[in-house]
Amino acid sequence: MTETPPELLILAPVWDDSPGDEWFGSAMRNSAFVYPDHGRIWLTQRVLREQGAIQMPHSARLLIESVYGEDVVMPEGFARSEQEQVGKYYCDRAMANKFVLNFRPGYAANINDYLPEKLSTRLAEESVSLWLATCIDGVVKPYATGAHAWEMSVVRVRRSWWKKHRDEFSLLEGEAFRLWCIEQRQDPEMANVILVNDDESCGYSATEGLIGKVG
Repeated sequence: MTETPPELLILAPVWDDSPGDEWFGSAMRNSAFVYPDHGRIWLTQRVLREQGAIQMPHSARLLIESVYGEDVVMPEGFARSEQEQVGKYYCDRAMANKFVLNFRPGYAANINDYLPEKLSTRLAEESVSLWLATCIDGVVKPYATGAHAWEMSVVRVRRSWWKKHRDEFSLLEGEAFRLWCIEQRQDPEMANVILVNDDESCGYSATEGLIGKVG
């Protein structure tokens, strides 16, 4: 029995030698959102069409240079998306420079400028930490139980989502919040403690997570 050689099937938009701005988005809207550099997608499709195969490792340089090389000519139809990607590149560089640590003075335990909440190892949208808690008879307790209960009660969400939905939750405030920050060694400017209960109207569901208050 003769074995047929393996095939790699690629789902892609219909090829166009002179693509427009909507070449990718009109055919694969979700993919176009996830991969915003549409020009690179087109260049990738072009080189794969030309080569007809991916032969590694000896064709690796050709494939990479055909998409990311300095001499690559981008179709005019992708001018807008290309400009957006260049802008994002310089924005990401500026953001990364903010997170560069200065090792020269060494580490001092009393320096709090480098809290984990303020640093990121990824160039992604900023996130915020939310602690889920209950407050019964003035006693604040973590939502989770067992060992490391407070650590198990933390959820992280996109900062943009939190700014939009913050008012839909009841937060620990005042003296109780101040004492909690001292006890848990958290920065009051960065910490958010959401008060939850068994009623989903509090904005939290044990099965669905953070849902916000409806109505």
